Amino acid sequence: MYTKGDFHMHSVASDGDRTPSEIIVMAKEKGLDIISITDHNSTDSVEEAKRIGDIIGVKVIAGLELSTRYKGKKVHVLSYFMNDKYKDITFQKVLKHIRNHEIDELKSLVGSEIAITRDEIKNRIDTRTGIDILRYFGGSVVLAHPVKVKKENLEDILQLEFDGIEAIYSKNTTEDTKYFKAIAEKKGWFYTAGSDFHTDKRQDNRHGQIGQVFLKEKELEIFIQSLTK
Repeated sequence: MYTKGDFHMHSVASDGDRTPSEIIVMAKEKGLDIISITDHNSTDSVEEAKRIGDIIGVKVIAGLELSTRYKGKKVHVLSYFMNDKYKDITFQKVLKHIRNHEIDELKSLVGSEIAITRDEIKNRIDTRTGIDILRYFGGSVVLAHPVKVKKENLEDILQLEFDGIEAIYSKNTTEDTKYFKAIAEKKGWFYTAGSDFHTDKRQDNRHGQIGQVFLKEKELEIFIQSLTK
């Protein structure tokens, strides 16, 4: 049984400044026994993290944070994999095209299987497309830091087919957390907790520190059960 988990953090595989190994050690020091490193549009941190996690006793769930747009505004989608489908060669090509904003190449690669839609304002995949891609390749889909979603778009975004929501977030107020937990309950979604760790080498007012927020034992049980359905 796991007791403390943080499911949103970034390594040098995207825009964090700690290696996956360093993050696992830091997580252990903070008393975390289950985590996910969720680099932007990349799973490059996963194998190293899992290897070190196995050695020092921190369970690592494969994850990433996908960059999408809704009406030109950023919407990030966290995804977790309890399987090895994130290693799929086609999925890795998909992530590369997303990183490089190559929408036409993405359509050529998987357009016959997934409806690829470009955001109407920015040359990025729209949020529904991001959800469809992640689900097609076996990932769960979680709305990242809803507190950062533009208020004028939040109601629309919440109508999309997420599996969960990051209700506990390092930059939430207590009221924010209550509100997003209530949304999860109303929609039958699970909820996650994420520090959104990027750095401990300098002051970082935009993100949190590892283990600053976390899921506890009962919450973890629900979370893990939801991922294995």
